[in-house]
Formats: sequence, structure tokens, C-alpha cells
Amino acid sequence: MNNLMNQKFVMSPGYISGLTQTDGSFFCSIVLAPKHLFGLQFRPRFTITADLDSKYVLDAILQYFSCGKVTINLKNHTAEYEVVRIGDLKNIIIPHFLNYPVFCAKLHSFNLFNQIVTALFYKNNRTIEGRRELLKMALSMNSTTNRKEDRIDLLFSLLNVTDSKDKKLIPNTTTKIESPISNNLISGIIDGDGSFFISFNSDGVIKTGFSITNDKASRALLESIQEQFKGIGSIKEGSKNELVYTVTGLNQITDILIPFIDNNPLFSERALHYDKFKTVCLILKAEKPLTLESKLKIVELAYDANKQGKRRSLSKTEYVNLLRDTHNKKL
Repeated sequence: MNNLMNQKFVMSPGYISGLTQTDGSFFCSIVLAPKHLFGLQFRPRFTITADLDSKYVLDAILQYFSCGKVTINLKNHTAEYEVVRIGDLKNIIIPHFLNYPVFCAKLHSFNLFNQIVTALFYKNNRTIEGRRELLKMALSMNSTTNRKEDRIDLLFSLLNVTDSKDKKLIPNTTTKIESPISNNLISGIIDGDGSFFISFNSDGVIKTGFSITNDKASRALLESIQEQFKGIGSIKEGSKNELVYTVTGLNQITDILIPFIDNNPLFSERALHYDKFKTVCLILKAEKPLTLESKLKIVELAYDANKQGKRRSLSKTEYVNLLRDTHNKKL
């Protein structure tokens, strides 16, 4: 953990909900279990996943909630905060999100999750009709799962459901946001799905930008963030059924985005990327035209922030040489 980047940060409930909005999951596994009622066992779980370099964020959330555990996956270079005990879910996790809600598709998942956990906690829904309702809620919770159609048919068949109309899942109707979202929630969303980018053209022009990506069902959330940022930027369709909120105007970044993040600090490794991004933006704003020295400093910062230039067409050395050649030709 880098102490310098977290000096201003205080873990807040809104931040946790923002991080959950992007990297959290409300899920309920459905296990074939002959010893359980009607041969099915429901196992709800709440998780937040982070890059392994940001495991300390999950450790702080674990300390905040005082329940659950943090595990490491070295193969995927990730860490995961997980809560599975019904009592902890009912008494700690659910009250948190009732007070500090998530939105849109994630709220739909939470509402169903809340009903399932409550039913299991109080041992309700133990009739076959009740189990059918639990099954429909569990299957409706997440739009993208690895469950195959034949598996779903098998689960319903154990509860004597064969007609397709009785297998209809519960649609998401939580598409609107009625009140302004908190700054802490936005900070958590940025820490989870925000991206700071610095691009270089072959002619030596340097551009910066910021984006947040979310699913199409969460358009209202991106619009609320845009509203909090005084209407700057644009929201457009990306790939893989996603929407992308993007801000590229340098003055918009320096006058609105940077002051917001400075007042609502990030916590994960993304805070390091932001510090470099901020430095670059302020250099671009202050110097016109850029000196060769400043351009080389920006290249150093940008390639360092982007894992030494991964996904760039030119290596750092190649681009430095290009900048030097372009500069010398202008002399």
C-alpha cells in the first residue's frame, strides 16, 4: 500500500457502494443437494473483486464491516472480499446497502438478493411455491451468468415447473435515479471502473482523457455522474453491450474533473495513475507550446502509468526518438 496516495482518504460507506456498483456482486448459487428441501440449496454471497495490487482496499472494507474474508487468486492476479454467512448478510451487508444504495441493474440484483437472504434467515419460503419464488429470484439476479439452459430446466424440474411461462424471470425495472448521487459513491465508481488515458500522435501531439464504462442498463447512472460534473463529456455506446462516459476537453478536465477527485480522493492503485494523469494535464495547460523537456517528461509519466506502455503501438524508446527527431526538424 502506498501511504502517500492515501493520506487524504477516509473509508466511507458511499465509497464502498460505489466500488460495489462496478466491481461488486450480489449472487446466489443454486446447488443440487438431495438432503435439502426439494433437492436444492440456495447459497447467497456478496463479493467485491480488485486487482491484487489493490488488495489493501478490500482489507479496509473487511475492517469496516468486521465480517467476511479476503482471498487471493495469484493466477488471475486478483483479490476478493467475500461474505457468505446468512447472519452477516442479513445484519450487516443488507442494512448498509439499504442506507447507501447501488443503482440501476445492480440495485435490481440487490433487491432480489435482499429477499432471498431474508427468506433464508427467517426460514421462510419452505413450501414448493416458496422454493419456486426463490429459484426465480436467484436466476433473475444477474443478466450474465454461466448457467446453461439445460441446467436451468433441471433446476425448475426439481420443483415440478415445466411450462415456459412459469419459468419467466423477473425483469429489471430499476432504471431511473430519482435523487443526486453522492460524491463518495462517484469516487468509488471511478476507483472501480474509471480510466485515465494519455495518447500520443505521430506528429507529437499529446491528448488526455477520462472515461467510465458501465452496462447499457445503467445509462441513468452515467447521466447522473455527468450531471454532477456540470454536464461535461459525452455518453456513447462502446463494445460488448456497454456505455462509455468520456471527457476529453483539457479545460473540462483541469477545471472540473481534477478538483472533484482532489476533493474526493481515490484509494486503489488507480490513485497513482490519477496523480500522473493530473501532472500531465497541468503541464499541458500551463505550457503552450510544449518544450521538448516537458514532452519527454510526459512520455515518462504516461508509459509508467500504463504498465510500461502496454497496448501502445510504439515503445517508450521509439516514441522518445520520434519526439527528438520531430523537435530537431523544427530547429
